[in-house]
Amino acid sequence: MTDQTNEILLRVEQLLRGILRRSASALLSQIRADKKLRRIYELTGTKDVRSIAKVTKCSLGKISRIWQSWEDEGLIVRQGKSYKKLV
Repeated sequence: MTDQTNEILLRVEQLLRGILRRSASALLSQIRADKKLRRIYELTGTKDVRSIAKVTKCSLGKISRIWQSWEDEGLIVRQGKSYKKLV
């Protein structure tokens, strides 16, 4: 790809992230207000579900359900067996 194409794609990505942040701000506020949810969100994309469960003392099922709801809201996307944050 050319430098110009890369610049355009980078700008599109930045704009989409801004739109997502704005639309997800209420949900992110709820996550930040709850210690466990905030910790799960912080660790999402950096650790696997078992490690997050151990650190947060939540069940694997609970974390999976939380991740699924966040995926439905557009905050994260599935990446293999785990998830990656978009915001």
